[in-house]
Amino acid sequence: MVNLKRLVLLCAVLMPWMSEAQNITVQAATGQSPATFVSEQLQGTGVYIWNVKYNNTTSNINAPMIGTFVSNGYQLLQMDTGVVMTTGNVSVAPGPNNTGTKSQSVSSGYYEDTQLNQFLASGQQVTYCSTLDFDFVSISPFVTLNYCFGSEEYPNYVWSSFNDIFAFLVTGPHPSTTMKNIAIVPHTVTTANPNGIAVAINTVNGKTSGGNTAAGQYHYNEFFVQNYNSESDWMSGNNAPGVQYNGFTQKLSANATLVPCAQYHMHISICNVNDGAYDSGVFLEKKSFNSPSADVNLSHRYADTIERSQMAQLPLTLSGTDYSYGKVTVTYSGDAVVGEDYTLVTDSNRTLDAEHRTFYVNTTPDGSAHWLRFKPTTTADLHSPKHIELFLSTSLCEDHPELKTYDTIRYIIVEDDILRMYDTTIVAYDTCYEVGVEARIGTPTTFHWIPEDGIDFPHQQYSSAVITESSLYRVAVADAKGHVDTANVAIEVRPRNAIEQPKEPEFDIQVYPNPADDELNIAADGITMVEVYNAAGVCVYSRRCNEDCRTLNISPLPAGFYTVRITTNLGTKTEKVVVR
Repeated sequence: MVNLKRLVLLCAVLMPWMSEAQNITVQAATGQSPATFVSEQLQGTGVYIWNVKYNNTTSNINAPMIGTFVSNGYQLLQMDTGVVMTTGNVSVAPGPNNTGTKSQSVSSGYYEDTQLNQFLASGQQVTYCSTLDFDFVSISPFVTLNYCFGSEEYPNYVWSSFNDIFAFLVTGPHPSTTMKNIAIVPHTVTTANPNGIAVAINTVNGKTSGGNTAAGQYHYNEFFVQNYNSESDWMSGNNAPGVQYNGFTQKLSANATLVPCAQYHMHISICNVNDGAYDSGVFLEKKSFNSPSADVNLSHRYADTIERSQMAQLPLTLSGTDYSYGKVTVTYSGDAVVGEDYTLVTDSNRTLDAEHRTFYVNTTPDGSAHWLRFKPTTTADLHSPKHIELFLSTSLCEDHPELKTYDTIRYIIVEDDILRMYDTTIVAYDTCYEVGVEARIGTPTTFHWIPEDGIDFPHQQYSSAVITESSLYRVAVADAKGHVDTANVAIEVRPRNAIEQPKEPEFDIQVYPNPADDELNIAADGITMVEVYNAAGVCVYSRRCNEDCRTLNISPLPAGFYTVRITTNLGTKTEKVVVR
């Protein structure tokens, strides 16, 4: 009898393994231009690359020792796609690992990279090399390149003299013109060892003890992925999927600290040493050679709205302090026409239009921001909203204008907001002495309180009054464009309780001006807290403070009536305030 339960369990165990049992695929780059290949596969953001050579020539690639790879879901490689460079034919790289000694030397097109001989012991020399060279500049002080190194020389030739070699050598003006290998084991740069420890078979491997650091023998096994069963049967392989190599590093990042906009040279090389056996390869993640961008930063929402009578000011700042300026070029789009529907002015009072499209953002010593100022024109046809769309390209490297960063600005310009009135309830005890209506107003307006009884100034938004009974008023408002709106203002006059209300403490306090616009001043000693309540009794502002509470910024508050509650060392007092 078939044990169905056991069969189902077996399938449940095997199916996840089968779904991950994918081998990488590779494609040799023979016949391709080195410049095009590097541009499409390696060059990321924030860097500009030129003068590209493969095996020391700009001619089309003529050896199958470099190409592209696709991981096909093989997760241990930690990369989806990119470049593979090998000491033999790239066709060796794909799994499964069915042998521990695979190699396939090429008969032509390889290179003898004598630059790497300086890193070898006496009597050793490189052979069968695959190299990439290019010049580059970066827009920030850092460049990175993600990679994995794998080899068939694991594990039997760990800590031996038979070590394939690879390096990422950077040469440039900083810190000196000396060639520096940036493919190093993470966290190994110290004062005693400023160059760090180079990634190699002798430094990153599956060993857990032993080694001779004086002879360059380490293990750093935390960065190693073992692709063989044991050191005793490594030659036969274990048919593990993914790659052919017996072992490889985790995805590592090569990093260099540079001078922005200065010219550097990168030399990427992987070589056999003394022989052509037991292939090795280095995987470079696609588009991972990049420099964290130093943009002209824009502080704005995706699509801000500007009314005709308003103005929008957009801050611009350089995020990299190594730059003295950035040249910004504007490309206009959207259905709003610059100069016709809106004006665009820089902080240096330079007006931008279809003809004048460039300006400079300088690094200011005090760190203050530059800005662009948008203003709809009085003649713009805004029967329906119009859209401003600006594409900004910023060149931070004067000698390399092709190295740019980009950003987009979007605004919507509309007609001034139609009047909006809000119903209001005012509560008073015995007598109401002040009235007002809440409104959002974009243009000059006129008001009319109906009835006018008890209202001292019936054609103003706020007025003094003498109202002794609960009443309902209707307020009409109109603007110069003919927009009108109305609102109800309920005056609720309540009798005071028979029980005497607690008296506020006797001490001097002044709140001014009243009515107020943007700032409210408080003259009092020993202030410990200030609270502001709207007409509905909701606290809209609260602050614990010392003497620095003498001036309050009330510009964010909508127009209306408010109660200011001021707590001092002597007690608490309240004052009525009108914000207009």
